[in-house]
Amino acid sequence: MKYPKIAFIFLFSLILSTSLQARQLTIQAVSEHSSNSQNQYPLDGGVLESDRGYYTIGESGIFNPESWSISHQNQKAGFLETRDQSVYLTIFETSGNKIVDRQLDFFDVNDETLKLYLFDDGSSVTRDNVANFTFFDPDGELIYSVSNGSQSSEGEKESELAADAYGKTVVLYNPIINYGESMGSRAKVVYGENDQHVFFRDESSQILQVKVSESGSYITLLTGDGANYGVYIFDRFGNELNQFSFDDEQKGVSISEDAQFVTVYSGGRTQVLDALSGQRVGSTSSRSPVIYSRYFEEDDVILVFGGVQEGNRIDRPAMSAIHIGQRQILREEINESLSIYDFDRLGITRLQSNSYRIDGLNRSLKVQADF
Repeated sequence: MKYPKIAFIFLFSLILSTSLQARQLTIQAVSEHSSNSQNQYPLDGGVLESDRGYYTIGESGIFNPESWSISHQNQKAGFLETRDQSVYLTIFETSGNKIVDRQLDFFDVNDETLKLYLFDDGSSVTRDNVANFTFFDPDGELIYSVSNGSQSSEGEKESELAADAYGKTVVLYNPIINYGESMGSRAKVVYGENDQHVFFRDESSQILQVKVSESGSYITLLTGDGANYGVYIFDRFGNELNQFSFDDEQKGVSISEDAQFVTVYSGGRTQVLDALSGQRVGSTSSRSPVIYSRYFEEDDVILVFGGVQEGNRIDRPAMSAIHIGQRQILREEINESLSIYDFDRLGITRLQSNSYRIDGLNRSLKVQADF
């Protein structure tokens, strides 16, 4: 009679052991990025390294650029650099081969608002001053310029640009416009030199974040005035699809590719909403300050990337995976500090079931969530 009991105990222990081993969150740096320091940023087949203002790709180097940018798929890197009291647009392949070297005569070398936005096909946009943007083709030839000035007599903060990887949908926005006793904002979609559409304007709330979905089909705006916060969803033509209001501070927004779900996160909490009805699908709190979060409906999983952020450095980084349907939480700390080269580029993509990749860091990370 002892043998069945022993067999049962052994079988139960085996099942319990297998169950415990199965529930884990595994985080690994992509192999080619595993040795990257905080000043080395991944390129497709190469690395961009920064050392006290000197940037190198292969055998090529740029000293103290006014601005720099890596394309979304890490295939190209571009710089606005000063040479002989002139500003140049230079773009490199990941090997260090220079493919664009154009002098920008209309730039002021002393303007501190210069900025570069680089797309995957090699086309680019420069912010020439507080509110003017110039569009270039992949060969560095000027296409057209657009002014995004609000014409406010009280002043405005420098304009920003949000776009998808290929610049299919380009949004120019004024994050802060001074209206005297209030701070407002506005945003517009740019189709061409004489084809633009202002789709958002608010005279009492600032724009905290603008995101364009990977396909370029949807636009999200996060606004706030210090007491009230709003999330807006638009299609690529600026037609409003929905909006949500919050009475607590919100930090960021991500949207599913089909725009069915929107993830809204604050410093310590993430919630997922049905983008059509506004009904809450799930929510979670975080022990680490939230830096980015996204919901993947295929797996019914929320991923939360957190840590203590100072500038572009992230100390004590950690990942959490929350399975909404199973009500299970997996959490894993990352052993060393990381860095972000562009917060607008930080994102998580799904590779396959319960497998994901985080990009926008000095090391791209692969995440495997086994519930």
